[in-house]
Amino acid sequence: MIAEVIVDIAASETDKIYDYICDENITVGSRVRAPFGGKMVAGFVMRLKEKSDYPLEKLKKVYPTPDELPAINEECLALAEKLTARYRVPKALTLRLFLPTEMRTGKVRELMKTYVELACPVAEMKLSKTAKNQLGAALYLEEHGKTERALFPGGVAGLEKKGYVTITKEQILRDPYKTVHGVTEQRTLTPDQKRAVETIETDERTVQLLHGVTGSGKTEIYLTLIAKCLQEGKSSIFLVPEISLTPQMLAQLRARFGKNAAILHSGLSAGERFDEWWRLRTGEAKIAIGARSAVFAPLENIGVIVVDEEHEHTYQSDKRPRYDAREVAWERAQHAGAVLLLGSATPSITTYMRAMPGV
Repeated sequence: MIAEVIVDIAASETDKIYDYICDENITVGSRVRAPFGGKMVAGFVMRLKEKSDYPLEKLKKVYPTPDELPAINEECLALAEKLTARYRVPKALTLRLFLPTEMRTGKVRELMKTYVELACPVAEMKLSKTAKNQLGAALYLEEHGKTERALFPGGVAGLEKKGYVTITKEQILRDPYKTVHGVTEQRTLTPDQKRAVETIETDERTVQLLHGVTGSGKTEIYLTLIAKCLQEGKSSIFLVPEISLTPQMLAQLRARFGKNAAILHSGLSAGERFDEWWRLRTGEAKIAIGARSAVFAPLENIGVIVVDEEHEHTYQSDKRPRYDAREVAWERAQHAGAVLLLGSATPSITTYMRAMPGV
């Protein structure tokens, strides 16, 4: 199999597809390690094919990273190609938007811990009287159940060799929600809110404008539409203009939807951001909330993208590629057949035009 690879070097000289030989376990969207310029560099698999225009003996082989899933799904790959053309930047620079920086550079991975658990009752074990560490460990496990291996000074290796315990590794999620608190009550929609929800659901246009002053109840409309998406097995993206507003909105999402909501923004630690990204990529969480970069959340089957206070200038990035999160949201919504809901008390002229019937 031949993989068409973009190497993760953001330079015009390397901004092209390179053919490599790959194994069958490498799929479209996978991150790989590719020999390039005399060293191994990271790369992204854009496409797979059976044959190359180059002789096979001249092609080098790429190797997979430890990722369990392709890092970038096919919808995000298609979006990356559109953004590359739109903002005229190297493909590698666009693809980086879809991954946590520390994950891309290999500085963070899953946090794994090793656990020990009894495989049989202590009474059935045949332990020597001198194996005090093994007996002590076995008795502790019988009383406390599955325990982190690091807590035992000794004895576990002997028990494992005799088949008396099982050793497992589990991923531990780093928790960014220690200070997040919210109320779980679900409010009854007002007649105006009900009409707004019905209009949004029945209108076939991609872009919808929710025009209302602060305190008019836009948030409850957002949450109602997200809840309906969850019921239909779809995912959602909720963008806010500033990181400082994210905890406030996240509290409401976590209170209403629990672990289905995940936060993505630069205020998280590297480990927290990676774990939240991975929960979204695996489908454990189906709602991404954050500032503009959350528009690149690794979600599939998107039903609604909410852009709150869409008139704010903070949705425009000041770094290459200088993307506008509202434009990216529009592209994603079109590709997914989703609703792009732009909320504002003072919508921009562009938003008014996009939301006009027939436009």
